[in-house]
Amino acid sequence: MKDIQMSRLIVKGLPNSTTEDKLRKHFAGYGTITDCQLKYTRDGVFRRFAFVGFDSEDSAAKAANYFNNTYIGTTRIAVEECKPFGDDTKPRAWSKYSKENQKRKPEESAEEVKDDGMPPAKKSKVVDPKFAAFMDLHGQNTNEELEGDHNVGESQDLLAELMKGIYGDTKLSLVLSGLPSSIKVNSLKEWLTPIRFKAVKIVRNNSEAMAFITFNRLPDVRRALLRNEQYLGGFRIKIEKAPSGEGGPSRQEDDEPQLTPEEEAALRKSETEKTTAAILETGRLFVRNLPYICSNDDLLFLFKPFGEIAECQNVIDKKTGKSKGFAVVTFVFPENAAAAYAALDGSVFKGRMLHLLPGEEKREDNTLDPANQKGLSAFQKEKQAKLKANAGKAHSWNALFLGANAVADTLANKLDVSKADLLTGDDEASAGVRLALAETRLVRETRQFLLEHGVKLDAFSRPATKRSETVIIVKNLPGNADQEELKRMFGRFGEIKQFVMPPEGGVSAIVEMGNSIDAKKAFTSLAYSRFRTQPLYLEWAPVDVFVERTEDEKPSGSEKRDDTLEKPVMKKEIKEEIDEPSEEAAESPEDANDEGETHEEAGATLFVKNLNFETTEQVLEKHFSKRWPVVKATVSTKKDLQNPDKLLSMGFGFVQFYKKRDAEVALRECQGELLDGHSIEVKLSHREQQEDEAVKRKRVSNLEQGDCTNIMVRNIPFQAVKKEITQLFAAFGELKSVRLPKKVGGGGSHRGFGFVDFMTKGDAKRAFDALVHSTHLYGRRLVLEWAKAEDSVEDLRERTKEKFSGEKGFKKKKERLEAIERTVAELADD
Repeated sequence: MKDIQMSRLIVKGLPNSTTEDKLRKHFAGYGTITDCQLKYTRDGVFRRFAFVGFDSEDSAAKAANYFNNTYIGTTRIAVEECKPFGDDTKPRAWSKYSKENQKRKPEESAEEVKDDGMPPAKKSKVVDPKFAAFMDLHGQNTNEELEGDHNVGESQDLLAELMKGIYGDTKLSLVLSGLPSSIKVNSLKEWLTPIRFKAVKIVRNNSEAMAFITFNRLPDVRRALLRNEQYLGGFRIKIEKAPSGEGGPSRQEDDEPQLTPEEEAALRKSETEKTTAAILETGRLFVRNLPYICSNDDLLFLFKPFGEIAECQNVIDKKTGKSKGFAVVTFVFPENAAAAYAALDGSVFKGRMLHLLPGEEKREDNTLDPANQKGLSAFQKEKQAKLKANAGKAHSWNALFLGANAVADTLANKLDVSKADLLTGDDEASAGVRLALAETRLVRETRQFLLEHGVKLDAFSRPATKRSETVIIVKNLPGNADQEELKRMFGRFGEIKQFVMPPEGGVSAIVEMGNSIDAKKAFTSLAYSRFRTQPLYLEWAPVDVFVERTEDEKPSGSEKRDDTLEKPVMKKEIKEEIDEPSEEAAESPEDANDEGETHEEAGATLFVKNLNFETTEQVLEKHFSKRWPVVKATVSTKKDLQNPDKLLSMGFGFVQFYKKRDAEVALRECQGELLDGHSIEVKLSHREQQEDEAVKRKRVSNLEQGDCTNIMVRNIPFQAVKKEITQLFAAFGELKSVRLPKKVGGGGSHRGFGFVDFMTKGDAKRAFDALVHSTHLYGRRLVLEWAKAEDSVEDLRERTKEKFSGEKGFKKKKERLEAIERTVAELADD
């Protein structure tokens, strides 16, 4: 048998006794079955073939190779690859139930009925004298036949009475005849169980009763037809499709009008154009008939080749946690959605045939409307709406962020002192230093608690490439936050699978929801919402935030603290975020020489459509770069389904300029210009910038301590003085020196970074481990790294210049020149 390259199979020649459960069990040993459909006629007659879908092509191939030309009972079956919808290589249907054969049925049935309106079989029974003599010989009286005919007449009268007053479509209705005259509605309900019906009408005479039953769904009608000729209380029940009601169209008129192949092709083309136009309006696709094992990642893998996806929502059943079988996919550019529709509608995915429809425009979320928020100024409303709209972006925030008020309240409660006494104190330490040390203590306790409860803190320290869809980090809680209150807040949106929060003074928490739908609702509703006196900061946690541990591995609260758990994460190259940057950013050594860089302005990208399919990125860039400086030009492509190694142009692209002003001028001047014989259309692109200025993070160098006792401290607030830095670090050991480089001609103000040198390695390591995670001084987070022993301001300036310019700094060049001069001098002396 030839190789199977489809995850859906068609099974032909099945016995009439086949059921869905039997067929599933028959194929279950060769993979996960995602779909099993037995095909019936409109009258409920089994057509002896079915479709079976598997989760992978390999499973389908193994099942087809094994079961093809084998037997189920005494019937040999054929198992073949199922062709996609609209495939030209699909064989022509030969069954008597196919459309072509169904078209000829009305003509054949009309020929069978004679002019007198009586079928031939019925007439032969009445007029054949030999048959009457035969019946008399065996003690049968033909008068019984006449009585039977009389009963038929009564049945016709009963049917006419039953259909009286029934109008409209009767496709979901059946007529049950041969019922006992004493039949009740409850008896019919019990007999049809588990099939439910919508309405019932019963008429009766002295000998029998008839019922007109309307069902809710067409599958229920088919299941009811399977009970034809079964018995109810000793009476054989006949079940037939209901005739048309009074004033309704006849069955033939109900059927679709017969169209020629040309008319059918034109109709399909018209419907396709309407569907494509609707998709181009919204850029959204409604995907139906998905397998229930389908995940969000599977959908992204399926649709990602067609373009950038703005949102992918796989609707999940809350009870089972699995897909409901449909999803909504939104593309950034509607053209990509149209391309995905053309390629995937009717295709087979994990054993099921996909059905794609245009999605409706997404409804606006009123919670983001500033007008709905009371008690705030216009600026505050706009700011709040913007924060909520951007809350879902995957920032690499400080996961252990603690608010200053929460730190003061928590520590004051623990020490049983007032907040004023805590901030003033008896010694000379400033309030900022006291809060910084208090925050350091709380961070250490929070870290230890999270580690003991299976939270992987390394996941927070590195820039996460992938975020969880169910785990939310809750930050900026007040010092007296109650766990039960938080659980109730998140419990309104669905089941909480896991909740981790330090019991005493917890100012951060981790919430794991039961499914992604509930988690998204909770995140959208609660992000930046006010909890008591301050807003909640929410962040999606990394996917690997929880460590899978057995019960024996979980440490108890009485166990001694393991210092190895507190190893700094500085051994890996990480990015540290600077929280709430002020307008006057601290001048770090890396920022010393970046004024000459050219940056691309926001809103300087144009969307160019109606490109020739032969136009390349080089040609597109050359067309615009003749008049304006261009960063780059890209042409959107997709894979050729017939030749996967080849990329095909999608007829549109993007041109990014350095200046927004140049993009606006190009938008006016290049509208309708000819490029490779095509008149191009240009409009401003609204593609979101992935790297926003508000979330840029500085890089911490990949250094280990070694024998170093010198710590470099960055992001020091300008209002902090040398004495406060000394007080902060002196709490961890004896200091050798503290240096804060001054600005040149700046009136004595420091430059926002400094160096702290300890007497011993142990003291330096203890201070580094305590302060590196999350310590804020006057609202700014201190960023620590190990400094080289020979580091100086000049060395830092040279490294910064080398980093931004791509060349060695002036000092390195000068040293090489001096070395060459010394060598030349030595040669001259020799």
